Amino acid sequence: MTRLPRHLTLELTAKCNFRCPYCYCVWHEFPALARPALDLAGWRRVLDRCAADGVDDVLFTGGEALLRPDLFDILRYARRALPAARLALFTNGSRMTEALLRAFRRRRIHLATSLQGLRSYRELTGTRRRFERQLALLARAAELKWPFAVSITATRANRDEIADVFSAAALSGASSILVAAMMAEGRGRAHLGLMLSRSEWEGVKEEIRALPSCGVPCSFADEFLCACREQPADLLRRFADPAHAPCPAGRAFGVIGPNGTFRDCLHTVAARAVRA
Repeated sequence: MTRLPRHLTLELTAKCNFRCPYCYCVWHEFPALARPALDLAGWRRVLDRCAADGVDDVLFTGGEALLRPDLFDILRYARRALPAARLALFTNGSRMTEALLRAFRRRRIHLATSLQGLRSYRELTGTRRRFERQLALLARAAELKWPFAVSITATRANRDEIADVFSAAALSGASSILVAAMMAEGRGRAHLGLMLSRSEWEGVKEEIRALPSCGVPCSFADEFLCACREQPADLLRRFADPAHAPCPAGRAFGVIGPNGTFRDCLHTVAARAVRA
């Protein structure tokens, strides 16, 4: 590859303490894309390359990034290498504490998390955890005046409470909310029965739009199936969007996976080496 795009997602680890049935991470289908995992020195080399190529927007994610014991070593290096860049971290929130909230605020690391359900939270995270902790984190971040964005994935398991989930996130202090359709990618391919139909998804969007405004920016992600990879004919028949616009993956944004290889998109399997 010649040059990294300006906006990058760095998947720091494939490890996660949740087992969300809708998870679209590509290594659920292709484990080799997560191995061997980069060590701290490897991520420093990646960040050096980011600096050389003028990357100015980086999202650190996983898996669950907070499972890495050297996470703050990586973040400190990132801030030195990319002093003017926007740095953000996506976490499932399970290991977040007030001390970490304050540490991320000091380092100017923006935060994002997921809130997939209320009654359905345990089913959709594959854990015994409760949603109340997520709401408390959002509220505390709002008190600390540090943005904490929320994503919600619409499935058959949470369809009847989507409006309640959205309202709970907004009222608890989410800085913005992304509502996405579950995709037929990653682990989701083994749980296609959880996916909504397109008409059901359009109903979800109308329901969200009809809610009273809480002053929280909202956006929608309509993609059911990644157009950046070759797809089986049966999935194309069921989930392809005839109105899908060309994707800017690989040009406007890209992904560096746990093993340090570059992919054009979160869902594609074609990977290329990144050299500092």
